Amino acid sequence: MNRLTPLEIQRATFPRRLQGFDPDAVREFLSQIAEQAEDDARLRGELRAQVARLGREIEEYKERADAMKDALGAAERTAEATIARAEAEAQRIITETQTLADRIIEEATRRAENIEAVTGQLRGRRRSARADLKRLAELLAGAARDDESVEQRENEVPSVAVLRPRAREKREG
Repeated sequence: MNRLTPLEIQRATFPRRLQGFDPDAVREFLSQIAEQAEDDARLRGELRAQVARLGREIEEYKERADAMKDALGAAERTAEATIARAEAEAQRIITETQTLADRIIEEATRRAENIEAVTGQLRGRRRSARADLKRLAELLAGAARDDESVEQRENEVPSVAVLRPRAREKREG
């Protein structure tokens, strides 16, 4: 059976019979039914439009949710990759720093050993120089003593008497 439109309900006609219904009352009733059918049809149309709009919104929200899930997944993958790279870089830096620290400690130890060796050599040179100074001081002291002895002997012998002839001394005597 086909659905009747509100206009078909309003224009409906019925055959007349004796002692039938009041045609004005029937038309009034049919008019009310037509208005209600029209209201119902308009409401159904509005509801269908609203359902369609809400369906589109739901689809848009689903698409946004999917896009957000994809973005979140990409962000998580990017974060994990970034963390992995940062951890690898940190490990590389730690390894390089440890190697450098070991090399610096080794170099410092080698320099300290060289300094100790040079210090030992300098101490030996100082002892040798001190011994040389003592010998030189003894030589100088001996030279000074010898010079004092010579000076004392020179003071005992008059220098003018050495210049006078000895023969004259015998004649006068």
